[in-house]
Amino acid sequence: MSTAHALRSRTFRTVAVAVIAGGLLLSSLGGGSASAQSIEELRARAQAIASELEVMREQEAVLGTQMLQVQENIAATRQQIEETKAAIEDAKGRLGTAKAQASQYLVSAYMGAGVGDDLTVGATDPNEAVNEKVLLDTLQGDREQVAEDLRAAQLDLEQKTADLETVNAQLAAQEAELANVKAELDRTIAGQEELLADTTAELRAAIAAEEERRRRAAEAQARAMAMAAAQQQAAQQQAAAQQQAVRQQGGGQSRGSSGGGGGGSAAMPSQSYAASAAPYTGSNSAISFAMGKLGTPYRWGGTGNGGYDCSGLVQSAFSSAGKSLPRVASAQYAATQRIDYSQAQAGDLVFWGGASAHHVGIYVGNGQVLHAPRTGDVVKVAPLYGKPTFGRVG
Repeated sequence: MSTAHALRSRTFRTVAVAVIAGGLLLSSLGGGSASAQSIEELRARAQAIASELEVMREQEAVLGTQMLQVQENIAATRQQIEETKAAIEDAKGRLGTAKAQASQYLVSAYMGAGVGDDLTVGATDPNEAVNEKVLLDTLQGDREQVAEDLRAAQLDLEQKTADLETVNAQLAAQEAELANVKAELDRTIAGQEELLADTTAELRAAIAAEEERRRRAAEAQARAMAMAAAQQQAAQQQAAAQQQAVRQQGGGQSRGSSGGGGGGSAAMPSQSYAASAAPYTGSNSAISFAMGKLGTPYRWGGTGNGGYDCSGLVQSAFSSAGKSLPRVASAQYAATQRIDYSQAQAGDLVFWGGASAHHVGIYVGNGQVLHAPRTGDVVKVAPLYGKPTFGRVG
């Protein structure tokens, strides 16, 4: 099981890095209050936490897909075990029947005739007696050979059952280890989500405080500008009065000019903002089915029994439209034809993770995907993100 061991090692390393990163972020945030940190620093921290959280969620999706595949393998192995056990019982029954037939044949053949040194069987002619004796020995030998063959088949089947039981135990152990890793990763994700929520709250508080600071600064500036304008107007009025007095003293009657140009407030320049700038024939039925599940909770491993996971929703939707698809995302990727985004039409599938796809949804056009995202979310329509690939259901 070297592949499984490598997978577990990679997973444990990912979880360890995530836990360490989360701890570093927690310790760094604990050094000061939001009021002492710049909005840019908080925004950068929130973006870093969100990026790490997205990586963890993708890893969680990969683990979920792998666990589903292991469970599929376990189910198939258990079915083989049951079939082999049934074959063993059949071999045992046939073995018993063959032995009984061999014994009964000899008893019936010799009954009343006796078998002695004179080779008398049922015939009065010695030659016939010899022939009958040879025939009986041959028939007995054939039945004994059948019995031996059946015994060997039974032993082979019992060995096969033991081997299958060993494989089943290994798969169960792998499933348990994956479940433990996934549980640890889920706990780490929960901590990261809490950290992101706390950092986002600090960021909002810092933004609110900055907006309040700017509002008060603007009010203070407006008051200062109003006071300066009033002082300027008073000075202009005083100067005009003095000029009028000088003219009157000089005997001239002149009309004073008012200097009202500086008393008004300048209009702020206006700003203008530019305006924001052939699938499977049953695909429409599949989309209609999935649309009818909008708002249904995400449930890992769900195929309609209280919720859906990503591949469970796709499989159920196309099954309702008469198309059978595999259970997990990677197998659905292998079962579809690759197409370019420019060729994508409603009803095509959208995959994240390439050939090792860990997430899948149904494309509904206009850059939108209908999918069951993750634990804590619901079936919904959302914009495409990341670098997905597209597959067409044939």
